Amino acid sequence: MGKFSYKGLTAAQVEESRQKTGSNELPPPKVESFMEKLLDNFQDPLIKILMVALVITLGLAFMGYAEWVEGVGIAVAVFLATFVATYSEYKNESSFQKLQAEASKVKNNVFREGDISSIFVGEVVKGDFILLQPGDKIPADGVVIDGELVVNQASLTGESRPVHKSKSPSGYKIKESENASFGDKYLVFRESVVVDGEAVMVADRVGVASEYGKISLELGEKETRPSPLQIKLERLADNISTLGYVGAILIGLSFLFKQFVVDQGYDWSKMIAYMSNWQLALKDSVTALILGIIIIVVAVPEGLPMMIAIVLSLNMRKLLKAKVLVRKLLGIEAAGSLNILFSDKTGTITKGQLETHMFIACSLKRFHSFGEIPSSLQSLLQFCIEHSTSSHVRQDGAIVGGNASERAFLAWLGGSKGVARDAVSIKREIQFTSERKFSAAEVVVANGAASLPARVETTKEKTIVIVKGAPEKLLGNCTHYYDDADGSVKPFKNHDKLDEAISTLSEKGMRMIAFATSPVSIQAEGKNGPVVPEKLTFIGVVALKDEIRPESKDAIRLMKQAGIQVVMITGDRVETAVSIAKEIDLVPSRSGGDELSKSSDKLSAHAKTVITSDELHKMSDDDVAAILPELRVVARALPTDKSRLVRIAQSSSNGSSSLVVGMTGDGVNDAAALKKADVGFAMGSGTEVAKEASDLVIMDDNFYSIAQSVLYGRTIFRSIRKFIVFQSTINVASTLIVFLGPFLGFDMPLTLIQLLWVNLVMDTLAALAFGGEPALQRYMADKPVSRTEAIISPDMWSSILSGGSFIAALCIAFLTNDQIEAFFTRAGVTAASDSNPVFLTAFFCLFIFTATINAFNVRTPKINIFDHIMGNFGFIFVIAFIWLVQVAFSFIGGSVLRTVPLELHEWRAIMLGSLLIIPFDMLRKLIVAPFLPKQLEDNSEFENPKAEDDDEEDGSDKSDSEEENKKEKEPEEAPKKEVRTRGATKKAAAAAAAAQEDEQPQETKKSSAKSKPKKA
Repeated sequence: MGKFSYKGLTAAQVEESRQKTGSNELPPPKVESFMEKLLDNFQDPLIKILMVALVITLGLAFMGYAEWVEGVGIAVAVFLATFVATYSEYKNESSFQKLQAEASKVKNNVFREGDISSIFVGEVVKGDFILLQPGDKIPADGVVIDGELVVNQASLTGESRPVHKSKSPSGYKIKESENASFGDKYLVFRESVVVDGEAVMVADRVGVASEYGKISLELGEKETRPSPLQIKLERLADNISTLGYVGAILIGLSFLFKQFVVDQGYDWSKMIAYMSNWQLALKDSVTALILGIIIIVVAVPEGLPMMIAIVLSLNMRKLLKAKVLVRKLLGIEAAGSLNILFSDKTGTITKGQLETHMFIACSLKRFHSFGEIPSSLQSLLQFCIEHSTSSHVRQDGAIVGGNASERAFLAWLGGSKGVARDAVSIKREIQFTSERKFSAAEVVVANGAASLPARVETTKEKTIVIVKGAPEKLLGNCTHYYDDADGSVKPFKNHDKLDEAISTLSEKGMRMIAFATSPVSIQAEGKNGPVVPEKLTFIGVVALKDEIRPESKDAIRLMKQAGIQVVMITGDRVETAVSIAKEIDLVPSRSGGDELSKSSDKLSAHAKTVITSDELHKMSDDDVAAILPELRVVARALPTDKSRLVRIAQSSSNGSSSLVVGMTGDGVNDAAALKKADVGFAMGSGTEVAKEASDLVIMDDNFYSIAQSVLYGRTIFRSIRKFIVFQSTINVASTLIVFLGPFLGFDMPLTLIQLLWVNLVMDTLAALAFGGEPALQRYMADKPVSRTEAIISPDMWSSILSGGSFIAALCIAFLTNDQIEAFFTRAGVTAASDSNPVFLTAFFCLFIFTATINAFNVRTPKINIFDHIMGNFGFIFVIAFIWLVQVAFSFIGGSVLRTVPLELHEWRAIMLGSLLIIPFDMLRKLIVAPFLPKQLEDNSEFENPKAEDDDEEDGSDKSDSEEENKKEKEPEEAPKKEVRTRGATKKAAAAAAAAQEDEQPQETKKSSAKSKPKKA
C-alpha cells in the first residue's frame, strides 16, 4: 500500500541488466600503494643525506679506514625504520578508508518483484523503478515517470538554486547520442538531492555512464583539508625540528672539536698532523655529519602526523561500536572541545519511535484505539491517513518511507483496509516541512469506490482535500467539524476548550496532529510558500507519544559534567518541549520556562531558558547572545533558527577564545547549520544531504552516542598528548647524552644504529602503544579544551624537562662511575676498539628500558601507573615487544649494534636502575599536583548508561552476562545516593556504581620518556 505502485524488475531482469549495462558502483578514489608510500618516504631529504653518508662510509671501508659493518648496519637500520613506518601508515590508512566506505553506504527504495525494497546505491541497475522522497540522494541518471520533485543539483552544476522536475510525457526517452541537459525538467541526475516532492524515476544511466560518474573519473581523489589539531601538530613539529637542527649542528661541532682539539691535547702540531691524515679527518667529519643527521632524525618528530592517523584508525572500530561514524577528522577532534550543543529532540533524546496514543474528537471524547472510534468518523479518518501519506506498506507488512508520524498513523490502523489505492489519484499535494507545519493532498476518488460526506465532494467530481498538521496552523481555518455521533457536519465553536485539551496533553509530552478536510482546491503558493486551505472541516486530533530514551537523562547529566551546555531544539509545541526538558533534567522542574514561554509580557533577555521560534525572531542577535548561557529549549523551531543560533554561538566568547559549537540534524534544511557548526552530528536515519554536510554520523540517533563522541574526542586528544610527552622526553634525554658524551670521554655514547632503533621506538612503536588508550568516563569531568590552548600544557613541560633530564643524568652517572663500569667488566670480553662491550651494552639497555618504563608514567597522571592498563592491551604488547627485541639485540647485535650477551645478575642490575624513573616521576606528580586545575574527587560518580560498551572501553571485565541480561528486562529505580538513576535499568545502575568506584580525577599530567648513553 502506498501512493505509488509499480511491479518493477524481477531478479532475473536485474541480473540481466547488470550484465548488459554494468554495475552502479563507481571506481574508488586512487589510493597510494605500499610501494609508492615506501619510495615516497625514501624521498625524505634526511634519508637522502643518510644515503650519501652511507656511500662515503662504504667507500672509506673499502679503503680500510672504516668498518664494513657500520655501513651495512646504517643501511639496514634506515630501511627497517622506513619500512615499519610505511607499513604502519599504509595499514591504518587502508583500515580507516575501508571502515568509512562500509559505514557510509547509502540506500534507496526501489520497486522489485511487485514490492518495495531498500537497497544500496551500488545495487541499482538500469531499468529500476526508484522511489524518491525528500532528503534522498538520487542514485542514477533517469526519467521521472510519476509525481513531481524539487531537486538540488549543486553537486553537478555548482548552482544551489532548486530545480523543478515533473512527470515525463508518454514515450519520453533520453537520446543515447546526446549529453544530458541538467535543465531538462523530466530528467534527474545522480548525486542530486531531493529537496521537496515525491516521485518515481526509472534508472537509465548507471555507474560511470552517469554524468556524476564521468565527473568522478576526471576528478579522481578528493582533496582533504588539514584539521586544527593537525595544523597545531605541524607547527609543533616545525618548532621542535628547528631546535633539532640547531642541536645537530652543535653536537656535530662538539664531536669535531673533541676529535680535532681535545684528543690532540690542544697541541697545534698534533692538530696539524691529525688533519694532514685526510682519510682519518674525512672519516671523523663524515661521522660528525652522520651523528648530526641521526640527532635530527631522533629530534624531528616526524611521527606526529602519523600519530593522528594511527590513533584515529585504532579508535574507529571503537567509535563504530559506540555507533559513531567519523566522516571528517576535524569532527572527532573538535567534539572533545565542545562548549555548546544544539540537539534535536525526536529520535535523539527520544526514541524516535512514535506511537499513536489516542484520538480526540471535537466533542473532546478520547479514543485510545482505532477500533474505538465511531464508524461515522473511522472510515473518513482512515481514508485521510492512507491517502495523504508518503509511507508505503510492503507485502510483509513493514512500513517504509515517509516520516515517523505517517508511519505511526499507518501502524495504528492495524492492517484494516480502506479505499483501494488504485481507486484514488492525487491531483496535487503540499509536502510537510518544518517551516510549513502542515501538509495537504487533493485526491480524486473513482465513482463507486467510496461514499464520502457530502461536504467533502465538489460538484463535478468526487474530490477531497486532506489537510493535517500542527493544531495551531489548522484550527484557525476550521469553520465546521464532523460530529462523532453521526458524522454530520456542524459549525465549529468550541476552539478554547479544544485548545485547552491539546495543551494539557502537550504538557505530558504528546505530539498533537490535527486532521481536517476542505471542499476548496489547493491554491497556488502565497508570498511565503503554500498556504493552509480555507473553510476546513475539523475531523479530530491524534496524539502521538515518543518515549524518552532511558539513557538520555544520564547522558545529558554527563554532558553537563563535561562543561557542555545542551540546548534542545524541537518543532513541538512549547508545552511538549518543556515537559520533555523537565523529564530529562534539562530544565529544572521548578523552572518557570513554560510560564515564561506563554507569557505575553515583553521578553526578559536574561531570564529566558525556554523560548519559541516566534520569540527568537523578535530578538536581535545581541539579545540572543545575552540569553545564550541560560538557554535550554527552543520550541516550534525552524531550520533557519539552527543556522542563526550556530552563528551567534560561534561569535560568543568563552574567556579568551570563541565557543566550539555542535549541531545535530537529519533533514535537508539542516545541512546549512550542520556545515556551519564546528561539529555537525547527522543522524543515521536522516537524509543523505545532512550526512554529507556533517562531520560525524550518529548511526543509532542516540544522544548518548553524541556524548560518547565527546568522550572519544577527548581520549584521542589525550593519547596524542601522551605520545608527545613520551617522544619529547626521549628527545631531551638523547640530545643531552650525545651532546655531553664527547666532553665526558665518550666519542659516541649512543651509536648511529642505536639511535635509529631509539627513533623507531619513540615514533612508530610509541604511536601504536598510546593509540589504543581506553576511553574513560572520568575524562568527562575535564573542562572543554580551548581552541587556543597549546598542545603542550605546563604539566607536560614539567614531565618532559624533568624526565628527560633525569634519564640523561642517570645515564651519564652510569657512564662516568668507575664502580658501575667495574661491575659490568668481564675478563676476556673485549672489543676491537679496546672499549668495554659489556659495559656499553648495559648502558644501551639501561637507556631503552628506562625510556620505555617511563611510558607507564606518561600514560596516567595518577600515582598508580597501572591504572586501567588492561584497557590498552596494545600498550602492554608494544612495551613487551620492545623489551624482547632489546634483549635479542644484546645476543645477536654484535659489532653492528655494539652489543654482547649479558648475564642474569647484569640484567637484574639494569632493570633495578631503570625502575628509578618510577619513584622520581611519582615525586614530580606529588609536587606538581597542587598547582594543577582541580578535578572531581575520586568518589565522584560517573554514570554509564551503556554499561555493555564501557566494559571494553575502560578495561573492566565482563561477567555474569546472563544475569545482567535478565536484569535489563526489569527496570527499576537505583538506590538514591548522590546520583539518581530514575528510569534506568539495574544494569545501568550497576555500571554507575562501578564507574563511581573506578573513576578518579583526571589531570592532564604526562610523565617523561627517557634516553640512554654509550661509550665508544
